Amino acid sequence: MKQTLIILFFLFTMQLKAQRFSITGEVMDEKAAPLGYATIALMYPGDSTLAFFGVSDLQGHYEIKNISAGNYILQAAFISYRTFFKNVELPLQGGSVLGAIIMKPIALNLKEAEVSSERIPLLFKKDTTEYDAAAFKTKPDAAVEDLLKKLPGVEVDRAGNIKAMGEDVKNVLVDGKEFFGSDPKVATKNLPADAVDKVQVYNKKSDESELTGIDDGSRKKTINLLLKDDKKSAWLGDVLAGTGTHATYQASAKAYRFTKQSQFAALGMLNNINQFGFSFRDYIDFNGGVRSLMDGSGDFRVSLNDDNSLPINFGQPITGLITSGAGGLNYTYEKKKDNRFNISYLGNGADKKLLENTITQNFTTGNSFTQNENLTEANNNRAHRMNFGWRNKIDSTQNMIVNGSASLTNGDKTDHLVAESFSEHHVSNQLNSATNNTVSGIAANAHASYLKKGTDNWTLFKITGDASGSHSLTKAQWENMIHYFSTNDFFADNQFQHNTNDVLNYSMSASVTRKTGKVFYIEPEIRVGIYEETLKRKQGIPLFENTPVDSLSPYFKNQYQWIRPAISLKRSNEKSQLNISAKVETGKMNNSLNMETKLFENVFYFVPRLSWTYEYKRSRRLSIDYESSVNIPNANQLLPVVNTINPLQFVTGNQHLSPEYVHNLQANWMLFDQFSFTSVFASLRATYTKQKINWSRTVDRNLGQSLMPVNVADDYKSEADVEFSTPVRKLGMNIHANATEQWNRGINPVNLVDNINTNFSHSFTLSVDNRKKEKWEASAGGTLQLSTAKYSIQQSLNNRYFNTVYFSELSFTPNVHWFVFVSADVTHYNARSFNESITIPLLKASISRYLLKGNRGVITIEASDLLDKNTGVQRISEMNYLRQKQSNIIGRYFMFSFKYRLNKFDDSKNVDVKINKR
Repeated sequence: MKQTLIILFFLFTMQLKAQRFSITGEVMDEKAAPLGYATIALMYPGDSTLAFFGVSDLQGHYEIKNISAGNYILQAAFISYRTFFKNVELPLQGGSVLGAIIMKPIALNLKEAEVSSERIPLLFKKDTTEYDAAAFKTKPDAAVEDLLKKLPGVEVDRAGNIKAMGEDVKNVLVDGKEFFGSDPKVATKNLPADAVDKVQVYNKKSDESELTGIDDGSRKKTINLLLKDDKKSAWLGDVLAGTGTHATYQASAKAYRFTKQSQFAALGMLNNINQFGFSFRDYIDFNGGVRSLMDGSGDFRVSLNDDNSLPINFGQPITGLITSGAGGLNYTYEKKKDNRFNISYLGNGADKKLLENTITQNFTTGNSFTQNENLTEANNNRAHRMNFGWRNKIDSTQNMIVNGSASLTNGDKTDHLVAESFSEHHVSNQLNSATNNTVSGIAANAHASYLKKGTDNWTLFKITGDASGSHSLTKAQWENMIHYFSTNDFFADNQFQHNTNDVLNYSMSASVTRKTGKVFYIEPEIRVGIYEETLKRKQGIPLFENTPVDSLSPYFKNQYQWIRPAISLKRSNEKSQLNISAKVETGKMNNSLNMETKLFENVFYFVPRLSWTYEYKRSRRLSIDYESSVNIPNANQLLPVVNTINPLQFVTGNQHLSPEYVHNLQANWMLFDQFSFTSVFASLRATYTKQKINWSRTVDRNLGQSLMPVNVADDYKSEADVEFSTPVRKLGMNIHANATEQWNRGINPVNLVDNINTNFSHSFTLSVDNRKKEKWEASAGGTLQLSTAKYSIQQSLNNRYFNTVYFSELSFTPNVHWFVFVSADVTHYNARSFNESITIPLLKASISRYLLKGNRGVITIEASDLLDKNTGVQRISEMNYLRQKQSNIIGRYFMFSFKYRLNKFDDSKNVDVKINKR
């Protein structure tokens, strides 16, 4: 496998040996004043696509290095000036100095058609960077994601995450409108690249800032895809069908139609090769929602929010054998400018068959013990999600925004588990369990805000309202057989459990902003809310007609009523924005069991916030943000009734839990140099939680466990991250480096003794890719991860483990009819703390042939896991245990597929650049 990586890297560097040249010069206006941030491009005469480019500095000087010999069209562009053209041939006679370029301002009566006919690959427009998509070559069936990879200053990682000018892209719009909610990947992975006319990158300000013109420091890096006019009146899309070895298959269909007033999109897919729907959200929904991923429970749960708050860079293997399907619809209608409505639907489902072995090494106060679990599981689930939004700028002083989402889920799961616990290589207990589960749920949330721009010193009046609710029903029935070897006792357990959970959460707020000085503002605010949750459980023996056992069938209600008054002092000018908020949270938390036992707790916390943003130079920004919050325990954590679904691990809630008091501090420094396209992004995050809710674990002599959530004194987390990216023009490549440090110190009581668990991890990633992505696209790199885990109750069991990942990709487009792709990944888990080291090499390859008129058809042969070495392994260290999971996973297969594009593009309609004769 390493030899394969070396070969790929060798092919990657072959292009660097050709002889290269340079050109230099200045860009000035008619009065000989320098023009900074002008773009100078060298384009191929045949199709006017970008070959090489540079940006003038503040003195108007530019330099373009490492240019191949040949004929080019030189173009200089600057906003509000006529575009300059000149034919050049390299090498230049007499050296590398081209001389001064004199730019002339655009006449006021110049027809817009004369400007639009010019192709300008890259243009800086105040706070917006605009790319001409036609200046960057892509394969015939490329998606927007493929186009973004070729744009200077834009990076797309292997998971599809986008960075622009060094910052994470939070939103992707299509003609300024939302597309399938807030997940940018839905647009970038599905829309065709050849439908895009321009790509705009900018920092979107908050709605308040856009209405009042007062900068509050809020920024959201946004990409806006402007579509070609002649593509808005026709249907776009494609259909795909494929079949492969081992009865594998895949199918998909996409259709789009965009007009001036409306957008329509339909997506559908079905396969049995462990590929999910259209976005990261589909992966989340399939795995049971955000809560399931965070707490590791594995239960099917519904995620109530749609904010995409989890890190997108996920490395978990998709285990099991999965047949999945997904479909989606998106519709946006804009009756008039700044008054639009959008609604989208995404549904996905999956049938999963899983074989999994889990080995867990648990630490107690006196010794350690090991659990070995073998699981066979069949899991079927469906999830439906709808997003909607309405944005209406009533007039220049009023703005109304309404958005929300709703979801419907259902699923069923059957599993068989055989688990054994060992102490000093002797079996202490054995569990043989068969379980059937069904789950159904519905959830919805909505947000509305009304903004009114004031007069005189009253700058803004704002009212907001939020509401969310959910209802879920889970049904479980199980048969357990337990054997305790020390006493040779056998116990049988056959029960059912039904849980009905209802949550209602709503709040309102009102605020007013008053100007108190040239750059100072004061903002009083009041916010009130209510959180209500009920949990109704029925548990008993199914042989007695599902008669519940009263002691195991509680009705529990949890309620929290709160008020948050606040006053904020703001300072805002062109470069700096400061916001200091003094806020308190006061409320009453109460819960009751079976309508009888009631506990009340009055809550009062000081929850201040401070944010400061300072853009001391263009694209150089420093920001600091501190925020405190209160987390209220939920009904499952509070319920003081034992849950016996797992006879070797009883779980009981704690009705006396107090809220968590959380402090978050984050500092960021961002630098992006438009001249060299070098970016540096550094961040530091720290979290301190007082009265953290963690598990208290008790282990008996038969290695049975009892768990209860308790408030521990504190919990600390910190993370430092530095990302660096720069082009190395002499070598013709881009270099990307990332270093991350993570530290966590938590307390988890074990047998009434506080176990202080300290985890420290170090990660470093280095990758390179070629700058000129015309026929060859290549990337290679690796990640080193070092983690340490320390346990205060058993210091002799402190562990350190080391993992490495190597990766490379290579694609070749020799002409418009062929495309070849190959990738290699090697993951290595070292042996320390576990039984043995594991190396997982993955090799993929595909070849595509474009055919039919306009290359509308494509035949692809692809191979996945050519070495048949894939294995689903996860190794983690948490609380007081080390855990390794190994699961079945899809192995080697070959797939033959055919795709047909519905859209028909006529290249002859593309307008070529014309040389202005003077």
